[in-house]
Amino acid sequence: MAAKSVLHNNYFHLGAVVLAASLYFYLGYFVDRSDSAALLCSYGVLFILGLFTYKYSSFSFNQLVALGLFFRLIFLLALPFLSQDFYRFIWDGQLILEGINPYSYTPDMLMQNSRFNSSEMAILHQGMGELSARHYSNYPPLNQLLFALSSWFGQGQLLSSTIAMRLIILVSEIGIAYTGAKILQTLDSNKKHILLWVLNPLVIIELSGNLHFDGVMALGVLCGFYLLLKKRWIWAALAIAASIHIKLIPLVLLPLIWSFLGWTKGLKFTALTIGFVLMGSIPFFNPMLVHHFLDSLSLWFENFEFNSSIFNISQEIGRWISGKNLISQISTVSSIIVFVVTISIALSRQANNMAKLIEMSLWVFVIYFMTATTVHPWYLALPLLLSLFSKYRFMVLWSASVMLSYTAYRQPSVEEIPWVLALEYIPVFGLLVWELKRFQFTSS
Repeated sequence: MAAKSVLHNNYFHLGAVVLAASLYFYLGYFVDRSDSAALLCSYGVLFILGLFTYKYSSFSFNQLVALGLFFRLIFLLALPFLSQDFYRFIWDGQLILEGINPYSYTPDMLMQNSRFNSSEMAILHQGMGELSARHYSNYPPLNQLLFALSSWFGQGQLLSSTIAMRLIILVSEIGIAYTGAKILQTLDSNKKHILLWVLNPLVIIELSGNLHFDGVMALGVLCGFYLLLKKRWIWAALAIAASIHIKLIPLVLLPLIWSFLGWTKGLKFTALTIGFVLMGSIPFFNPMLVHHFLDSLSLWFENFEFNSSIFNISQEIGRWISGKNLISQISTVSSIIVFVVTISIALSRQANNMAKLIEMSLWVFVIYFMTATTVHPWYLALPLLLSLFSKYRFMVLWSASVMLSYTAYRQPSVEEIPWVLALEYIPVFGLLVWELKRFQFTSS
């Protein structure tokens, strides 16, 4: 009884908020990704505090959303500390402001031109890293326009541009909180579940802290689902198309939405969505640019591997059998598996109501990331969000354990530790199997 009284004590809640805010400030301004001990210890405490606040806090829903916003604003004046991608974001945005198509040249090419060899561009070029600098941009058109907007706001200044990007992401996260709550209520579920996104340190650190636009993409998906619920097909298609123009992965939703709407409406919706996607690509289009874009995109599927699970096992088996690195072949097989699963669900009409559509979307993304060659922590944002509309919570656990992947950056050369990967994935697979058994998941 005494312990329960402490858990519900307002001063205890206030202390938890102050501690969480202090840790976010510490991470944002004093820690980098090579400091694994500080990062993991701080993150572990933040995750526990987030769950505690979600479960026991006496604050109202709006107050908890405001608290999540406050935690994100702590990073407002900080440069990202776990990712260098933002340098490329600003680079691409600066090119658009200069009237140059960001898909036309690699940064290395442009740095040979004296027009771009300014101190500001040199900082961006060095900051993005060698891998990004020698490849064409692979960020879709709407994302590029957001980069340009941020660069315009920043007027060539690094911190000002990051502040602009952070504000865009913050707005999208507010939209997720309230759109998610509306969908949950429509599905007769507790809107409080969306707080597992709002207060999740993975979302706070990787999206607002490290400026990944997965939250903007997730808002597009969520708005699309909400508009489908309201039978506003054209606006729903526009929202899904916008999410695809942030990151391509929502493309896999189209067969599932087709299944949800039925043959005739599904065909019209798919055609409309693809039409919006193509229209949005016109300002950047020519045949050579498509080649450049696809060439850079294939890099991440066929030449790069990080924090993978089933792929890692497959890779070791393939290496043992053939003596070769089979990343290209295995990634192709994984893509085929995801495609077959998605089409099978669509043809079987399993996604025949909104709850099922969201749940089936979750499983498709889970299968994709479980078999993918590369799983950066921020990639989990969308499946984490979708899981909150279901009865499954293994994604919440994965959002906690995925931060272990940063131990690979403890030294200048990226080197993963097999037992750390096992520590990340075994509990997730265990909870996944337990929940499937508990809820008697079937394909019917």
